[in-house]
Amino acid sequence: MSDTPLSDVMTEHAETGTQESYGRFLDLFRASTIGIVAIGTPSQDPDGGFRADGNLGAGRTTHGDGRARILAYADPEAALRNFGPRFNAGLAGEVLLQMAAADPDCEGILVNSAIREISLTISRPTARTLLTTTVTEAPGPRPWWKRR
Repeated sequence: MSDTPLSDVMTEHAETGTQESYGRFLDLFRASTIGIVAIGTPSQDPDGGFRADGNLGAGRTTHGDGRARILAYADPEAALRNFGPRFNAGLAGEVLLQMAAADPDCEGILVNSAIREISLTISRPTARTLLTTTVTEAPGPRPWWKRR
């Protein structure tokens, strides 16, 4: 993708409000590692990595309208420097889109900027649209983040 921090693209969209800037935000979000508040405990595998045991999920928040959204932080390293450890895991934006699209109790994703007090939302319908434009494989096993 680019070396542009996600927070910079968020700032651009907050200032311009154009479809083009929101599209750039979505493209970069999808390709970035995003900070989240992980709920549950992963188990350690024999190689020293971590894997979900079916009980790991992403923390949520309500934003203005009281509807549940996945709580996410753009540019985790900058967020850690600027705001401290408010998140405890990082996931690919693509995975967060999958989580939001698949959960009927979730309205989408609330992405907080690491450099300005701004946030942008990605609605569940937008997440679904982004995912359907790239899905080319048959569905596999249940995703690690989806609870039983």
